[in-house]
Amino acid sequence: MNPKVALVLLALSLITIFALAYVLLISQGGSSQPPRCPSVSHSAQPRTHPGQSQLFADLSQEELTAVMSFLTQQLGPGLVDASQARASDNCIYSVELQLPPKAAALAHLDRGRPPPPREALAIVFFGRQPQPNVSELVVGPLPHPSYIRDVTVERHGGPLPYHRRPMLGTEYAQMWKHLKEVELPKAPVFLASVFNYNGSTLAPLQATPRGLRSGDRTTWIALHHNISGVGIFLHPVGLELLLDHRALDPAHWAVQQVFYLGRYYADLGQLEWEFKAGRLEVVRVPLPLPNGPSSLRPRSSPGPLPPLQFSPQGSQYSVQGNLVMSSLWTFTFGHGVFSGMRIFDIRFKGERVAYEVSVQECVSIYGADSPKTMMTRYLDSSYGLGRHSRGLVRGVDCPYQSTMVDMHILLGKGTVQLLPGAVCVFEEAQGLPLRRHHNHLESHFYGGLAGSALVVRSVSSVGNYDYIWDFVLHPNGALEGRVHATGFVNTAFLSGGEESLLFGNRVGEGVLGTVHTHAFHFKLDLDVAGLKNWVVAEDVVFKPVAAPWSPEHQLQRPQLTRQVLGREDLTAFSLGSPLPRYLYLAANQTNAWGHQRGYRIQVHSPLGIHMPLESDMERALSWGRYQLVVTRRKEEESQSSSIYYQNDIWTPTIAFADFINNETLLGEDLVAWVTASFLHIPHAEDVPNTVTLGNRVGFLLRPYNFFDEDPSIFSPGSVYFEKGQNAGLCSVNPVACIPHLAACIPDLPPFSYQERRLHSGSILCPSAQGTMNQKTALVLLALAVITIFALVCVLLAGKPSLPPHCPSVSPSAQPRTHPGQSQLFADLSQEELTAVMSFLTQQLGPGLVDASQARPSDNCVYSVELQLPPKAAALAHLDRGRSPPPREALAIIFFGGQPQPNVSELVVGPLPHPSYIRDVTVEHHGGPLPYHRRPVLIREYLDIDQMIFDRELPQATGLLHHCCFYQHQGRNLVTMTTAPRGLQSGDRATWFGLYYNVSGAGFYLHPVGLELLVDHKALDPARWTIRKVFFQGRYYESLAQLEDQFEAGLVNVVLIPDNGTGGSWSLKSQVPPGPAPPLQFYPQGPRFSVQGSQVASSLWTFSFGLGAFSGPRAFDIRFQGERLAYEISLQEVLTIYGGNSPAAMLTRYLDGSFGMGKYSTPLTRGVDCPYLATYVDWHFLLESQIPKTMRDAFCVFEQNQGFPLRRHHSEVYSHYFGGLTETVLVVRSVSTLLNYDYVWDMVFHPNGAIEVKFHATGYISSVFLFGAARRYGNQVGQHTLGTAHTHSAHFKVDLDVGGLKNWVWAEDMAFVPTAIPWSPEHQMQRLQVTRKLLETEEQAAFPLGSTHPRYLYLASNQSNKWGHPRGYRIQTLSFAGEPLPQSSSMERAVSWRRYQLAVTQRKEEEPSSTSIFNQNDPWAPTVAFNDFINNETIAGEDLVAWVTVGFLHIPHAEDIPNTVTVGNSVGFFLRPYNFFDQDPSSDSADSIYFRKDQNAKACEVNPLACLPQAAACVPDLPAFSHGGFSHN
Repeated sequence: MNPKVALVLLALSLITIFALAYVLLISQGGSSQPPRCPSVSHSAQPRTHPGQSQLFADLSQEELTAVMSFLTQQLGPGLVDASQARASDNCIYSVELQLPPKAAALAHLDRGRPPPPREALAIVFFGRQPQPNVSELVVGPLPHPSYIRDVTVERHGGPLPYHRRPMLGTEYAQMWKHLKEVELPKAPVFLASVFNYNGSTLAPLQATPRGLRSGDRTTWIALHHNISGVGIFLHPVGLELLLDHRALDPAHWAVQQVFYLGRYYADLGQLEWEFKAGRLEVVRVPLPLPNGPSSLRPRSSPGPLPPLQFSPQGSQYSVQGNLVMSSLWTFTFGHGVFSGMRIFDIRFKGERVAYEVSVQECVSIYGADSPKTMMTRYLDSSYGLGRHSRGLVRGVDCPYQSTMVDMHILLGKGTVQLLPGAVCVFEEAQGLPLRRHHNHLESHFYGGLAGSALVVRSVSSVGNYDYIWDFVLHPNGALEGRVHATGFVNTAFLSGGEESLLFGNRVGEGVLGTVHTHAFHFKLDLDVAGLKNWVVAEDVVFKPVAAPWSPEHQLQRPQLTRQVLGREDLTAFSLGSPLPRYLYLAANQTNAWGHQRGYRIQVHSPLGIHMPLESDMERALSWGRYQLVVTRRKEEESQSSSIYYQNDIWTPTIAFADFINNETLLGEDLVAWVTASFLHIPHAEDVPNTVTLGNRVGFLLRPYNFFDEDPSIFSPGSVYFEKGQNAGLCSVNPVACIPHLAACIPDLPPFSYQERRLHSGSILCPSAQGTMNQKTALVLLALAVITIFALVCVLLAGKPSLPPHCPSVSPSAQPRTHPGQSQLFADLSQEELTAVMSFLTQQLGPGLVDASQARPSDNCVYSVELQLPPKAAALAHLDRGRSPPPREALAIIFFGGQPQPNVSELVVGPLPHPSYIRDVTVEHHGGPLPYHRRPVLIREYLDIDQMIFDRELPQATGLLHHCCFYQHQGRNLVTMTTAPRGLQSGDRATWFGLYYNVSGAGFYLHPVGLELLVDHKALDPARWTIRKVFFQGRYYESLAQLEDQFEAGLVNVVLIPDNGTGGSWSLKSQVPPGPAPPLQFYPQGPRFSVQGSQVASSLWTFSFGLGAFSGPRAFDIRFQGERLAYEISLQEVLTIYGGNSPAAMLTRYLDGSFGMGKYSTPLTRGVDCPYLATYVDWHFLLESQIPKTMRDAFCVFEQNQGFPLRRHHSEVYSHYFGGLTETVLVVRSVSTLLNYDYVWDMVFHPNGAIEVKFHATGYISSVFLFGAARRYGNQVGQHTLGTAHTHSAHFKVDLDVGGLKNWVWAEDMAFVPTAIPWSPEHQMQRLQVTRKLLETEEQAAFPLGSTHPRYLYLASNQSNKWGHPRGYRIQTLSFAGEPLPQSSSMERAVSWRRYQLAVTQRKEEEPSSTSIFNQNDPWAPTVAFNDFINNETIAGEDLVAWVTVGFLHIPHAEDIPNTVTVGNSVGFFLRPYNFFDQDPSSDSADSIYFRKDQNAKACEVNPLACLPQAAACVPDLPAFSHGGFSHN
């Protein structure tokens, strides 16, 4: 064929192919195929705003190269590449950004001045000079440097001694070379015989500091077994060497001491001689197995994918260079090569909140009986927190759709290194409402906003530990800093028997996990509404006060304390000392209500301990003395630590303690310095890796009267609908649009992972030139014909196949299929409730009145709920196959129609066909229950309202028309109850506050200043009276007296405007709906099931329920089939208010009396819980004769937490990554108690830990603002005071750790002064563990505010593989503050609040720490918890732990309209502590592991590589539904 003809045919064929492809695409587009979701930027984009971004941007590759070239020219030809340099050479150690002076930066940013010159800071080692030293040189301007400025003397007061220099990689290599070539050959027989050493199976790990005094450079080096892909840190062999390497010439280095199995030797030669002579006791240490316990390799095949987060409408933020922008936040981020993560110029809605928030230092202090570990005090900035930032793994370290950002560094090498994916930025779907309120009083509405946050993250893998650094920016203007610790623990060889256990726990064969502390220091350069700030501390104290309306009675009233802390010394809060619960930086500007605009600093850290001041190392770490310090900002005090401290910790150039010199803080530019720390006593579950769970600390910066209202109310994601609206319409409820908006295939990038690499020049490939020959044309023509044929076949076959929907998710619980176990603790069904009510009606006679209509003088059934079975009978059934105990109901009956009215508790059974009633009142309470203790029926409230509005208020119509736009029939006012009801036992007199009844908004924010004391003790409502009236600051005997004085002109009336339904108090969205927030879905279906009240996953099983009064509870909680807890349940919630009005000063709500279950509300899909959660209904019988159903009372879901449960990136001796994303199983309910909404979570983690949390949101309670009101809260409206109050929740934790017989252990740490064994003339402060067995209930009762053991756990008499008692640790997170003084007449009713933790014997007669009858008679409590603690033994008994968590809430402007959950969450962990032989999550099918020599993009190597294909489905989202506003 003529070549020209072939080319023509080829051209025609190509045209045909394009035509067919076009037709195919058109037909595909016309099909119903779902589109791909909008693209998400998976990597940072180039800068488009160079000014702001460049100011704080880390140096680029080009800038680093330019600086290196300039320094090489200026410093002469003797400069050696640092990667090759010896100690006697000159080399450039590091180059990084020199931060600009703040004044110059702000002049540019705020006043448009030219930007300050970009400069670099270079650290240069001058080892070749006659006086070797370290110099710091500033080079600029960039990108074209022309000057060098030596700043060493300016910064450090003089030249830096050479021995302080950080270690170069070459020095490490030379040290190991010296040991291998000079020292180890001295003991060949010993090493081969005892350790199987073959020249490569041992590797060194080093201690720091390097010596005992300034000028030393001697390092203890421990030898560990080195097997590729295995955690070297877990394999000590017991041999340690002290190497002196101070000399610049390695030929002069020498080993000074050798340590082996508790003894010291002069050198290895002596050890070899004693071994050969048979005089040496040895422990032979076999080589570890590649797939042994220390390996991160997966132990099981990959399973179904965990939940995956995606953004249905694309990212709601952008990353341009190092500038992050969202609709709310802008900031720049960077990495100090030594100090690590930092962010600058942080603005919320355009206003700067902080100039700088940065990591400063990270310290670990160890204790052990071996020299290497007892010496160790790692200052990780010396190693480089930024330098050791590792490439983040999509889907493990960060959500898969995160934006990954590369970093460039120049450190320890002469060339620029690229750190691919060193930072990730993402929006975090928190699976929790930021705020919500479900209103069922007066008007019926729901308002809420799903919690999400913008996160920037990096991970520093420094030796054995991996630190995950997060800065989290919330939509309410809060900024959170947090660090999670994971990676490998540090270990020592276990050689000293029981004495060695003073320093940790045995975690392997001959391996001691050594006790240590982690401490992290942060710099917070806040600029609160400008540079001039003040420090204010607020707290609450109880003050005794005579009740103004009844002076013979005394109250303990909470009152605010406020103090301006005017000098640095006043703001230096020592570690372990009480920190003011509210400490904030404030401006001289005020918000709309006259309060200084402020930002509160809230530290999230357990009680810390610092190195004793007597230690000669302490000054270098003196920042660790303080949990919080505020100082004046100075350019010369830019950092709290130094990279030179690590190798000369004894003579720090600048000590942080010197920053605190009593200078004034009044109206100055201020910096807050925060220390967050925790103690870590390694245990079996730290193998192979420590988990992040429970090992997280940090801080929260929260607006405090900075705004006039909560800024999140302007979020486009806000949801609001009313009872009469159709919440399933997009026009009403944006969440209803989610199934449509998310009907797309998530945009997931291919998995990629790169190690750090050096930049090199480009390689140009030669271009291929020539002409196409005939043979080539024919081949291409044949291929074209085949392509045409294939396309035609596709078209003839019809429409292309559609991408599948993801597996279906059950939107609600399934019926029970395992009735035995599930029924035992299941709440009563509708049928059972109906049967009980019918039986009670028959048995109690015709006089029984429906409780919804009952008057106090009637008999009625108040409630019916499950009577829990005795534990012994339940366990006999569950564990030994006995018949289940009969199902019974507990009914509470009000007998108001009897000659002696009383309350009775009746047990009815067996269900479902009851045949008996058993009166248990005397058995439960020791006698009949007085009638005045009964909870208030809704009917009683209605009768009180009728009395107030129809009989009483008309007596003061003149005043009410004048002050409050009174409408007699329209009822524009509404009452709100208080409690307790009186001042002494037998009272039933309640203060009611009156509020504007604002439709569709929270009336709680609209007091009018009128409060009425209603005496409603009489059984006949006609005899009820008003005993006292309070109006706008004064008391009156009656409303008639108030009216008379008003008419006489004797009442000063403040007119309270009735502002209608608009305004900041409404939850109605202030802006149009925006893009859908991030959403989680199950690519391969849910990995749990809900059948009735039974939840089951591959790891967990448990039953859940809702006590009508006590609230959420779970039973028979098992992990991998073994019971951990018999019961975990909420017991009570207490809120104590303060104020100068009677309603506020008297209020102590015991919410169990109102009913945490009774007032649970339907959960709103997509706000209260993730959209794809499984929702469960609840049936109840309360104040009615007919059972009712609350739709969607619970939700159960699996949540991808967006960070690793554990991970390690190894670049020490072998190169690999292993990790596991943190995925949890959650069961949730929400109780709306009048104004507040409490979100209750039980969280089940894949490592066997259980977390219990409660989050507070909803409306604050408020009163009329008058007089000295600001002593009791903050003004939040024109005439409204948000009253200070405390929240406390009490939980019952019936742990069965390895069986019923348990013991209580307390462990902590102490520094013990010790003579250094190899140099007795020197002393050190050595860390060690303290252990104590708590044998009585008094010993295990820890008062609120007292020192709490950092480790407290319940243990069995069984041991794990390593000989430790199997235990579960109780770890609390709480800011509860001081308890109600015991001098209060009502304190015994809430005496559980005396204790942060108490452990007692379990008794059937002590089922609950409180009683619903305590609310209305707290002066003679039905149950007093302190009676449970009577010094009985708790050794080898069935035990219950009682946990109190809580916090102080001083309402402020940002609580309007709703309090947010951010910062208002407390709870506790139950964590395995030597319960297992190793971390059970190492068996997870979600584990990821790959080595450097493997292809991480291959599915068979890395399951994440399959994710884009496996998740290429359309999420199966049910249509929106809501449980409504009335019980059905």
